[in-house]
Amino acid sequence: MQNIIYNTMKANLYIKMLLCCPLLFTEACSDDDDKPQKSTNVSVVSFNIRVDNPVDGDNVWENRKAAAVAMIESEQPTLLGLQEAQPHQITYLAKNCPDYAWYGLGRDTGECPPETDSYAAEECMAIFYRTSEVELLDKGTFWLSTTPDVPSKGWDANYNRSCTWGYFKHKSSGRNFYFFNTHLDNSGEMARKQSLLLIADKVKKINPEAHPIFLTADFNSDTDETIFSPLFKVMHDARKLATITDDRATFNGYKDTATRKLDHIFFSNCLAYRFKTLTQNYGAPYISDHYPIKAVFVIPRTE
Repeated sequence: MQNIIYNTMKANLYIKMLLCCPLLFTEACSDDDDKPQKSTNVSVVSFNIRVDNPVDGDNVWENRKAAAVAMIESEQPTLLGLQEAQPHQITYLAKNCPDYAWYGLGRDTGECPPETDSYAAEECMAIFYRTSEVELLDKGTFWLSTTPDVPSKGWDANYNRSCTWGYFKHKSSGRNFYFFNTHLDNSGEMARKQSLLLIADKVKKINPEAHPIFLTADFNSDTDETIFSPLFKVMHDARKLATITDDRATFNGYKDTATRKLDHIFFSNCLAYRFKTLTQNYGAPYISDHYPIKAVFVIPRTE
């Protein structure tokens, strides 16, 4: 009950912020470059790219990779959080998306994935960022386990799970913010619960100055589950609070009948303007077995 009251109070405060700052959205989203901008737009995409697996048949990576590039070119996110990305997939995106740089460590070795065009299995929670918009100031990786500083498997998880973070400076506004990207375990219920406790704790410790912060992930859970309570104490769900939003399922399993919302974007210390599930055809029937999701945020400028 305390959590419900707490979240209700935070939601009411957020609504008051919107009512008090109605011009922020208009000015931040204006295409008129001649007007002085009082806020900064940051767009974020979360994308479970799906590993390169031959069991996917017609939906193998080879048949989806051009669509992945087309999605990035079309949406032009400031920040892109990838889940399940393997080294050869990262290499392909990096070569074909020259406006972006990236950072991430392999979840098993803790090393930077090699540049390769050949199949390489290790997954990475890679962060891609648009270099014309932001500068990477600091970065790090921790593992979702009781030993977060080294590659490790936590609790009842099936796999090593890691979280990648970056500290960025927005070039045109000078505002700094954090971006976290992770992937919770697919089967370990205790692992998902403890992972969110750990992430909430890390968010507070890494960001003591309360800069704007964004978190993307395939959470393998919907946000109505009680495991999200610790996260809701430090961050907001963009799908729920964005001015323009949708409520579509994100896991499609390469079928037209998507039923589960497993992918989410969280944020704090800024405003969510738009949230969208990217279900359109970018050149392949399915870009992945998950639909990407995108959120646009407004960061008020400090005088």
